[in-house]
Amino acid sequence: MRRELIEALNFPKLLVLKIIEQRDCPHDSLFEATSDRCHDCELNRDCHWVSCLNDFANFEGKATHTINASLRYGVNLVEALHSELRHDEATCECEACTWIRDAQRLNDAFDLRFATNRYRQLY
Repeated sequence: MRRELIEALNFPKLLVLKIIEQRDCPHDSLFEATSDRCHDCELNRDCHWVSCLNDFANFEGKATHTINASLRYGVNLVEALHSELRHDEATCECEACTWIRDAQRLNDAFDLRFATNRYRQLY
């Protein structure tokens, strides 16, 4: 399952990189925390998310829960980017809608397999 979660991150990552490439990014599509332009950019969060994925590219030291959280963010990102297309994500066969369904299945499988302890405090 871990490998599937990691592989599923490729689609939203490439989608964000493609959007960034279409803009005139002075940082070669790399988020720079000290840059005013990065902070003012509408892709700030998404670019920062891609930067974080790049920082732990091999994922070996990352917890499966962290990888799953990244995938959940990726699902929200793809849904937001494609919301204006008004696709029926349940039946549409485009690449984005198919990926969303597959990623949501992975998230559901993760939830079933690694159900959180309901007695644990959340911070």
